[in-house]
Amino acid sequence: MHMDKQFKNYTEIAPVLGPYSRAVKAGNLFFIAGCTASGSISEKGSLCDQVREILNRTKMFLEAEGQSMKDVVKLTTFVTDINEWEQNSEAVGQIFMDMFSGAYPANTLIGGVSLVLPSLKVEIETIAIF
Repeated sequence: MHMDKQFKNYTEIAPVLGPYSRAVKAGNLFFIAGCTASGSISEKGSLCDQVREILNRTKMFLEAEGQSMKDVVKLTTFVTDINEWEQNSEAVGQIFMDMFSGAYPANTLIGGVSLVLPSLKVEIETIAIF
């Protein structure tokens, strides 16, 4: 069975830093590539600033498809410094609560990674179902 795929970039929302698609829609699944705060005023900001920027961008990608954050079922969160994440866990948790309004997706946290730019502290990959 062949499933139609749509490749999306949303360059007006966030830059794509290489030969990949920002998102791929396959059937009722929507995969958003790892998103960072690159190219935004938050790029050199705090961990919380970057998380907020990433989730706002994610929300805009979904809204461009007529969807919402309630459609997100899985996140994978990559952080450069797990200790910084833990030190900010209450504030970061509040950002997630505000963005997902109780419809919390599954989330895997992976620490100690190197990201594409040294200014970046966090990258979040998203899967949604429409």
